[in-house]
Amino acid sequence: MLPIRRYELSAEEAAEAFALADRCVREYDSVEGPDFLEQAAVVAAELPKPLQRFMNRARLDDRKHAVLIAGNEARHARLEDTPEHWKLADTDGSRAHGFLLALYSCLLGDLIGWTSQQDGRLVTDVLPVRGLEQSLVSSSSHRELGWHTEDAFSPYRADYVGLLCLRTRGDTATTVSYVDVGSLPPDVHHVLRQPRFRIVPDPSHALSADAGQDRVPLLHGHPDAPTLCIDRDFTSGVEGDDEAERALAHLVAHLDENLYEVPLAAGDVCFIDNRNVVHGRRPFRPRYDGKDRWLKRVNLVADLRRVRPGRRTATSRAIG
Repeated sequence: MLPIRRYELSAEEAAEAFALADRCVREYDSVEGPDFLEQAAVVAAELPKPLQRFMNRARLDDRKHAVLIAGNEARHARLEDTPEHWKLADTDGSRAHGFLLALYSCLLGDLIGWTSQQDGRLVTDVLPVRGLEQSLVSSSSHRELGWHTEDAFSPYRADYVGLLCLRTRGDTATTVSYVDVGSLPPDVHHVLRQPRFRIVPDPSHALSADAGQDRVPLLHGHPDAPTLCIDRDFTSGVEGDDEAERALAHLVAHLDENLYEVPLAAGDVCFIDNRNVVHGRRPFRPRYDGKDRWLKRVNLVADLRRVRPGRRTATSRAIG
């Protein structure tokens, strides 16, 4: 059984949580504002107590792949058409969902953002963009979004990636994969734990390849339960290291074989553990008719001290 921790909200709990997010829309200027960020964890303490207890247990599970909160109110009557671009996605009808995702995030950690991505927003948007169908970023559609550790190029990457599904046609699944350490050949495992790889930023960041990590391992930490850090499309062995390239090819095939789907329905919130698994997305054909797939997304860390250089919180800017 795959370690997806799932909580099904009752109708009463879903209404209570959404009402709290709706209240935040009225009381705070923005989910990005310092006034909300300073109080977010305090407000989150008003979320339904059974959910808080579940999230705390999930937080302490260091082997989980993801945490899924199902049964949230989708409120499509208030939701505008899926925008044509993420720059247009901070809409009146979706604003409460952004607050809701931020409040849930407080039960696992603190939000971070990137100055190099979506104008430094803490709550970003994932939707198909015309002209980027074949790209290697989340705005793609015709092409499968390759599995990856979120922001694998940076030592300040998130511990969790949170996704709130606003709209889906039901034909596009998020994908997740993991390492089964026991099935890796010992020589491959040994090489993967050595600093013999390079990871460069993907095009969603306005950064040069020099901003990436050179000579890093792909598996860190305890040998039996390592932290994984890799991007299928942007990782390579150090130049001239044939053994590292062979180990990388083995790991890529291993993760391809272990890939499974996590379908998200409208209203579902999924927090992917960015330390234990990689994630991606199946290809789909957008219609650009206002009803295409649309998700709100956040990055969060369990300990802000780990990303202190340049972090964005209530009093500072995004990582960049």
